[in-house]
Amino acid sequence: KDDMTPLRELALIAFPVRELFVQKINEFDLIILDRFQNRGTLPLFYLHNIADFVRNGGALLLSVGPEYAGESSLGAGPLGEVLPAATPDESGVLNGAFRPAVTPLGLRHPVTAELPGLRPDGQAEWGSWYRRVVPPESHGEALMRGPDGAPLLLLDRVGQGRVAMLLSDQIWLWSRDHDGGGPQAELLRRLAHWLMKEPDLEETALTARVEQGRLTVERRTTEDTAPGAVAVI
Repeated sequence: KDDMTPLRELALIAFPVRELFVQKINEFDLIILDRFQNRGTLPLFYLHNIADFVRNGGALLLSVGPEYAGESSLGAGPLGEVLPAATPDESGVLNGAFRPAVTPLGLRHPVTAELPGLRPDGQAEWGSWYRRVVPPESHGEALMRGPDGAPLLLLDRVGQGRVAMLLSDQIWLWSRDHDGGGPQAELLRRLAHWLMKEPDLEETALTARVEQGRLTVERRTTEDTAPGAVAVI
């Protein structure tokens, strides 16, 4: 609001949009948009820059809620070209208690595999969430799901970069130990490091080591297949 305070008495500065999203955007490792609703803060030009940042090798993490539905959604603009979930209408925002679960793929993916409290069937006694967004279409890898099988956590590669999308704005409840809580910090840590291409969290990897004269070869994959033969040259 304008309360006629003289400029010399103000301690605030204008939000450095151009500096962040034009001049320095390629210096970032990861951009996080947490329930971000674009109310004219970022013109389309800057959203284009974020999309190009991802294509050129950057990382983007989104946690979305009701603001992701409708015509004003981030997915309805230029950023939607790099997002793994299409924009729903208001009916795609569902309210009601549910316990997040892990998909069969998520049980094998290093981002969600063996999270604290996770059972082999993908269920867990984690605390309830109360709102989620169900997109009309999605692609990429679904590691977590809602009670009806709709994706809850999506990972995708776009160009040289990576995107992760949490289709709920309720993960903060876990950090408050609501209804028993859940592995909020560990899940977000793994997500951030996968997005920034941490080798230990790559879902496809082949490593070898020698210990006491014995060669051990390890293959990590999300495919549900038996390991094949190894040829050593």
